[in-house]
Formats: sequence, structure tokens, C-alpha cells
Amino acid sequence: MIKITNDSTDEELVNACRSGSEAAWELIVYKYQNLIFSVPRRAGLDRDAASDVLQDVFKTLFEKLDSLEQPQFLRAWLTTTARHKTIHFIQKEKRGKFLPLLGEENEINYEVFDTALLPDEVLLRLEKENQIESALSKIDNRCRLLLTMLYLEIEQIPYQQIADALDLPVGSIGPTRARCLKKLLKFLPE
Repeated sequence: MIKITNDSTDEELVNACRSGSEAAWELIVYKYQNLIFSVPRRAGLDRDAASDVLQDVFKTLFEKLDSLEQPQFLRAWLTTTARHKTIHFIQKEKRGKFLPLLGEENEINYEVFDTALLPDEVLLRLEKENQIESALSKIDNRCRLLLTMLYLEIEQIPYQQIADALDLPVGSIGPTRARCLKKLLKFLPE
């Protein structure tokens, strides 16, 4: 029997699950449930729908556990599967959301009334957001705070308030922003 600890690698956990270890399965679920749940939530699904996607991902993992070719990449497999399940869920929800209209000679035309992003657009947006989040985590704290205040806050923050929070003169926010954006761009894919 394979010994499982919190430090066990994904490959060790998958192999232990294949050997019937419930502890390994519980550790995988505990380790990745938040990551998987975040994918549908960031795509705009509510908590119930995100929970459905989460359960579906773990059900698929359980069913395909023996056929995983590269268990060391479990995190990537789970993330990709969560994205696919999220897109599938969104597509399934969008089916039937057409409004019938009477056209010429009383023939029925269908017009889409839902203007939400298409699943591919949602996925692209998610990937860009993940890339930006990752890049922000790699720059210094002062730049991260400045860029967050300038671009990621829901309400626009006045420059004076930003200057006070970061202990900067108001006139240096623009040049500092330019330097911080340059730092951020180094961590974003081209």
C-alpha cells in the first residue's frame, strides 16, 4: 500500500487511488475542489451550477482514473476538464433560449434574445484573466496595488486617493503606472 501524506505528488495520489486508497481520493478532492469550482464561477455560473460542474469533473476523473496517461499533470487535466464541462454546461443552458417571431406570411423566424458571451468567448476571457492574475502575482506589491486600483476596482478611484494609499505624489502616478505596466507585460504571453 502506498503511503499518502499532504506532500504526496499528484502521480502518487493517482496511483494510490488506482490501488483503492480512499484517503488519496479525499486528498485529491480536498486539494483541487476550489480550483475546479472557480472555473465555472469565473465563467459566470451561479453556485449551484458550479457545484454541478465540480461533481461532474470528479465523476469523470473517477471514471477515467485508470486511463490517465500522465498523472503528474493532474492539475492541468482537472482544469481543462473543468473548462470543457463549463462550456458544455453553458451551451446546454443556452439551447432553447430563442424567441419565436412571426415574419412575412406568418412563417416563424427565430431571433436570439440572449446577448451573453458565447462559450468560446467566455473561455478566452477566462484564460486572459488567469494570465493577468498570474502576471500580477509576479510583480512587486506596490505595482500590483497601483494597477489593481487603476484597472481592477469596480468603482473608479480618484488619483488623490490612490496617491494617499501608495504614499506617492499625484503627478507620479502616470509614470509609475507606465513602469508597472512594463513589468506586468514581461510576465504575459505574447
